[in-house]
Amino acid sequence: MQIDLAALAHNYGVLHGGNAENLAAVVKADAYGLGANEIAAALWAEGCREFFVAQAAEGVQLRRRLPDAHIYVLEGVTTASYATLSAQNLRPVLNSIEQCALWSPSGLPASLQLDSGMARLGLSAAEVLPAVRNHDLDVRVLLSHFARADEVEHDFTELQIQRVISVFTALQQLRPELRLSFSNSAACVSGVALPAGIEQLGRAGIGLYGGSPIAGSRAHDSGLKAVASVFGQVLQLRNLEAGAPVGYGGTYIASAQERIMIVGVGYADGVPRLLSNQGEVFFQGQRCSIRGRVSMDMLHADASKVDVAVGDWVEVIGENICVDDVAAQAQTIPYEVLTGLGKRLHRVYGTDSDMEGYSP
Repeated sequence: MQIDLAALAHNYGVLHGGNAENLAAVVKADAYGLGANEIAAALWAEGCREFFVAQAAEGVQLRRRLPDAHIYVLEGVTTASYATLSAQNLRPVLNSIEQCALWSPSGLPASLQLDSGMARLGLSAAEVLPAVRNHDLDVRVLLSHFARADEVEHDFTELQIQRVISVFTALQQLRPELRLSFSNSAACVSGVALPAGIEQLGRAGIGLYGGSPIAGSRAHDSGLKAVASVFGQVLQLRNLEAGAPVGYGGTYIASAQERIMIVGVGYADGVPRLLSNQGEVFFQGQRCSIRGRVSMDMLHADASKVDVAVGDWVEVIGENICVDDVAAQAQTIPYEVLTGLGKRLHRVYGTDSDMEGYSP
């Protein structure tokens, strides 16, 4: 697995549009499976100073790598995590009245989440102002989350904006330095407009990592580059006769003489099993159809049109077999594909020039 840090930096630039100080990076779930420490360090070098994680343990790990970063913990605070958050200077995203009461004695900065229409974490609009007043919270950021920004110009996006801005402007009377964190990758690339004069801290996730944040499109449509590439090594080549079944269950049967390659990567490495008989791998400028079922450690692919040899590496996900297409074929989203990439994949970090010799 190659992680192209130059492509990551490019995507960060596209998403912040020249204002790096106004865009935080979401590095939860080990930076969507790409390695939070390495990804965050690379983004820090690009000017990113604020990061979001899901859990306190993720924040502790990231704090070791970035001692001066602002790190927000989306799950908020619990009695079990209070001491850790305080000691590690992690900022909880407070999601309930109970969390507000628990964090209040710390006197430390926090964010506050408003549920603007997802029925997920967050306070209701009626709870926000009383919570800040009653618990004297040092709220630096009001956070909410677009539910349908990936569906460009959906009416619900405008409704959410109205709800959030109403609460934000009222809360800003109590906390004049308050910032709003609302826009995700989809909102960044689709140009969702908020009222003028509101300082916003965007939160970029999937767009950073080369997945399309817009439903039904590919990342390159928004000027984003592939960051993660997965390669499998050719373990064996076989010549099939007509009528020969391939793989578990014999779901593919050769209709004529055919040459296939057995590639050493499978669903244990994060290649979705739903790519069986419909996905592709890439080698020498050619897309090679996957034959039969993807198994735990291997897959079969057509080798009839390429000059491939044992030991060669073929692309399974990357610049040519984009993660958006893989997700569509697997009936899921690029988030799930990236976070499902297996830990046994050897990860190589660098730029295109650093990684010469690794790609097929």
